Amino acid sequence: MEIEFGTSGWRGKIADDFTYENVKLVSQAICNFLNEKSANVGKIVKDRQNGGIENEHTITAGNTEKIIIVGYDTRFLSEEFAKCASGVFCANGFKVLYCETFTPTPVLAAAILKEKALGAINITASHNPYNYNGVKFSPCWGGPALPEDTEIITDKSNELLKNPHYKFIEFDEAKDKSLLKEVSFIDYYIGLIEDKIDFNLIKSNGSNIYIIVNPMHGTSSGVIDKVLKKNGIDFDILNPQRDAFFGAGKAPDPSDKNLADLKARIKEYNDKRNNNSDGKNKKIAFGLATDGDADRYGIIDEEGRFVEPNIILPMLYNYYISGKNIKGDAARSVATSALIDRVARKYGFKIHETPVGFKYLGKLISEKKVIMAGEESSGLTVINHTPDKDGIFTCLLVLEMLSFYKKPLNSLVKEFMEEFGPIFTKRINEPVNREKFKANIDSKMAAFPSIFEGKKVINKSFVDGYKIFFEDDAWLLARLSGTEEVMRIYGEADTSETLNLLIESFKTYLNK
Repeated sequence: MEIEFGTSGWRGKIADDFTYENVKLVSQAICNFLNEKSANVGKIVKDRQNGGIENEHTITAGNTEKIIIVGYDTRFLSEEFAKCASGVFCANGFKVLYCETFTPTPVLAAAILKEKALGAINITASHNPYNYNGVKFSPCWGGPALPEDTEIITDKSNELLKNPHYKFIEFDEAKDKSLLKEVSFIDYYIGLIEDKIDFNLIKSNGSNIYIIVNPMHGTSSGVIDKVLKKNGIDFDILNPQRDAFFGAGKAPDPSDKNLADLKARIKEYNDKRNNNSDGKNKKIAFGLATDGDADRYGIIDEEGRFVEPNIILPMLYNYYISGKNIKGDAARSVATSALIDRVARKYGFKIHETPVGFKYLGKLISEKKVIMAGEESSGLTVINHTPDKDGIFTCLLVLEMLSFYKKPLNSLVKEFMEEFGPIFTKRINEPVNREKFKANIDSKMAAFPSIFEGKKVINKSFVDGYKIFFEDDAWLLARLSGTEEVMRIYGEADTSETLNLLIESFKTYLNK
């Protein structure tokens, strides 16, 4: 086997390749990577603390306060894997701040900036199925590690696989020697959320909405419910208890197909409300969900319909500008809908397009180049917040937006699409010979017709994959999967018929 650090770290099957031994080897590789960086005495590392206030700290070779934060999710044995990682870091001279309970990824991002840490290790496989776990490394700026770092960590991990060795001290011994401290950053994170979300506005709309929250047995349980309760917001909660199987072996992914129980609860509540003849209950239920490590979100409207992230992102961007009066450019990944581009054009701002992977979006947030960044796979964050995606914050921001407009979500979506739509988005997976694809794609893109299915081509982009832009905001994108022998084809157009025609014709053209 080989270890590969991808967009969100290294993931593997528990007891197959994800073992105590391999977690120790990967942890040693990260230690070696950080120690090499630390050897550059006097190197300035730009950091952001307390929601984006810039500060700088110096890494020195003799720094006894080389802080690493270690967190974990609700998966099987996650805390034991976290203790293994902690033992390696302590033995290598790092001061470990070990989370005393399972902790969301966005909380760890905030903690890195608060403690001016060198980074955080998170034992999580995010939204992957229950039988997976992973090691995610976030560096000192708080976002996901960039490729120039993960490539080095990958190489060092595989070197150690060939010649296994690592330094290690048992967890309890490290704790007794004060090399490790058990901590919680949840209250600190809730304070950051309270600085950015208008809970008084939400509370004032309490007679109109009934909130149903679904942590999906993941790490937002004890956080999103705690902040709502603390601020006097009524809500109901599904699946708050820890369950390493995430309910009958489901993946903790807040996608349309995985939120059937939340949809059913919303429909049950709203049907009962509508059938109540006295008319006293005016509250309409809608749903908020987060994935296993709480960095992704899922939103269900009052009709029990899943609202696509490709719609939530531009709606929140529009609200940030017109409702909160926070103005500026935004960023999206290459595979995300251009609906947000239409919002930006209305207000005279620019959209920054990045490769797939939130690390690129987070960097733009960290550098304060954009006020909001998001992707079609349910990742979003904003300026002066953590530079990693935050499902908890996004859910609460949607709640604030509903309270500001005092309208049901389905009505807001309809009004928004009447102004900025219509737009239809689709993705298909097509089996592919990777080598043949790589050998032919450049010539195919060079020879791509200037008029394709009656649409004028206005631009091409090779930021991540091969993207064709048309004059009416329609576009096509082909990308190779990083894990499967498939080509992913994305597309967007103003009608579903046009979209299907474009995608099928693009597939045929690429397969010729």
